[in-house]
Amino acid sequence: MAMPHAADILLATDEIPILDLGPYLAGEAGALQAVARDLLRASTEVGFYYLRHHGVAQSLVDQAFVEAARFHALPEAAKQALKVDANKIGWFGVGSSTTRHSALAAGAGPNLYAAFCMRHDLAPDDPEVLAGKPFRGLNRWPEGLPGFRQTMVAYLTAVEGLAKAMLPIYATALDAPADFFAAAFRRPLLNLQLNHYPPQPDFDGAQFGIAPHTDRTFITILCQARIPGLEIRLADGRWVVAPVMPGHFLVNTGDLLRRWTNDRFLSTPHRVINLTNEERHSVPFFFNPDPDSMIECIGSCVTPAHPLRHPPIRYIDFYREFVQQTHPQVAAAMRPEATPACP
Repeated sequence: MAMPHAADILLATDEIPILDLGPYLAGEAGALQAVARDLLRASTEVGFYYLRHHGVAQSLVDQAFVEAARFHALPEAAKQALKVDANKIGWFGVGSSTTRHSALAAGAGPNLYAAFCMRHDLAPDDPEVLAGKPFRGLNRWPEGLPGFRQTMVAYLTAVEGLAKAMLPIYATALDAPADFFAAAFRRPLLNLQLNHYPPQPDFDGAQFGIAPHTDRTFITILCQARIPGLEIRLADGRWVVAPVMPGHFLVNTGDLLRRWTNDRFLSTPHRVINLTNEERHSVPFFFNPDPDSMIECIGSCVTPAHPLRHPPIRYIDFYREFVQQTHPQVAAAMRPEATPACP
């Protein structure tokens, strides 16, 4: 894989737009339309944007990173006891995932990051848990970390609230009614990860923190700690480093929303390389619709000049394929009857 030298990677400055959510969240007149216009430009020209005044308390963000560091500092045996299951809940170690869903990662080795994965904190008697629905399992919590569960559930809940608050903005940007996405996100399929990247100061061009890829999400809401490492490929082919912006989230469109918009919205390639001598942490939140939602191209995105490109698909089928390609431990644990037949 031909890779630029680290010195050729630029630090993004004005390439990644910044959206201010404050006026919209405050209910100011015209704010929805104004931020929707900004979002439309960001989603069709870059595929990433920073979000400020998002309403999630900085103290909660800071504590989430404290908990992430506490978790990844646990002994290996304690983390192995939480080995990721068929619902992609739990821990997987460095080298456990390989980016196979993207041609951009051809030739790349296993990813050099570890992660703790959680979803909605469901009760054992939840109807979907009792029914054994895929990816609706119980979270798996470490022992000996008081406050960890409470903080992470609070963080997930806060960012889920932000993501749902943004759905009318996306709908408005696409000339749809403000409540267009509401029915598909009654009980969204969420995945919150605490990612840990060991140092890669001697990057060899083949083994990444996470190899080049696009997300399979509706949107991803990312918070980075103080160590940069995320790189974004712009439309002109340049790779730029996404700087750490205190008080901001970094949001990107995923493949699902690109498909939903008939490829109008970009799903921009990105990768992670921790070129420093320090440990790096990030907390991505993957926001997706209800598993049984049928994804059909939005009417405003299908025109004679841009005919329909994608047939309808259930979200669960779209997501399951990604998991099977990328996470062999999860795929191995999945029930045979949960595996879709070949087309």
